[in-house]
Amino acid sequence: MRKMTHADQRPRTPMSSSCQHGFALLALLIFLAMVGLLTSAVATTSALVARRSAEERLLDVGRQYRTAIQLYVEATPPGQKRFPLTLDALLNDPRYPDVRRYLRTAYPDPISNSEWVLILAPEGGIMGLHSASTDRPIRRVGYVAPFEAFNQLERYADWLFYYYP
Repeated sequence: MRKMTHADQRPRTPMSSSCQHGFALLALLIFLAMVGLLTSAVATTSALVARRSAEERLLDVGRQYRTAIQLYVEATPPGQKRFPLTLDALLNDPRYPDVRRYLRTAYPDPISNSEWVLILAPEGGIMGLHSASTDRPIRRVGYVAPFEAFNQLERYADWLFYYYP
């Protein structure tokens, strides 16, 4: 018969120390996975909010450029070029000796952060502009005047901001 040792006399517990460490490690891994998922969700949401903001800014800036071109055309003296030759002409109309501004500042494209794509008038000059971005808009329905034509358009580049009398 086997002789009992001190280790054999120790009472056995249902959970040994190594088993408790295993559960702690598992709980830590679950916690880290949850933190990773939450971080990913927050990053995705913040990117979506930033893009929606840029989309609204595009509508606002596009409307300002369209209005500036309209004001430029309507202020054209007889015998002068009807549309601005550059966007800078909207900041300071070169046709007049005094300063005439139709736009406060030159705004970049809020979606692509690059130069605008210009829409040329048939008789010369710039009659409008649009974004260079080929990304798909977040909002695709529910546009009202003057943007009702933007409903169901596939790309930001399809959003044309122009004035032609």
